[in-house]
Amino acid sequence: MRYMTAILWCNGEIPSDDLIKRVLTEGKEVFGVDGGAEIAISVGIKVQKVLGDFDSINIDKWRGESEYLPDQNISDFGKSIKYLIKKEYTEIEVLGIEGGSPEHFLGVWAVLAEIEDSVKIILHHEKRTTYRIHPDYDDTEIFVEDGKEFSIFALTPCNNITLTGAKWNMDNEKLSLSSRGLHNQGTGKSISIKADGIVVLII
Repeated sequence: MRYMTAILWCNGEIPSDDLIKRVLTEGKEVFGVDGGAEIAISVGIKVQKVLGDFDSINIDKWRGESEYLPDQNISDFGKSIKYLIKKEYTEIEVLGIEGGSPEHFLGVWAVLAEIEDSVKIILHHEKRTTYRIHPDYDDTEIFVEDGKEFSIFALTPCNNITLTGAKWNMDNEKLSLSSRGLHNQGTGKSISIKADGIVVLII
């Protein structure tokens, strides 16, 4: 299967130049979630299409470069993720999620839980990165510096989650949405995570 990465730019605060340069490497196509498209072009980024229900943009500016997604049972962010999955993107990296109301922020996490497909989703924050880990994945391994904090949250109930390589490990344990996985620490090697539910790693 062809490996394709899309950048999904949301309608939040403008990311720093350093973050944009780090994420927007060659070969990644950028799609805007509603008003996120106009934020992207305001900093000189080419946008392939604007996605959503267009309640925060002037759609006349985007004729021929838009995809109307009318479903009101899921957020524009969720609809955009589903659209990119149908277009066979295998990895989706997300920018512009900082700021906004608490309900919008919680809505982002809800989308990560309700998307059933195993597409790889990475959220880029200014000082953190969130990795969505799906139960269909083999062990997910990511290097964590000695003493560096990271957190793991179960977005759906896990009956078996295993974490190795951390200061505090788990061995086929149960984990639900709770504060238990908050502020673990790396040990200067790769941590490995395998779970039978959807979890997020924030590092």
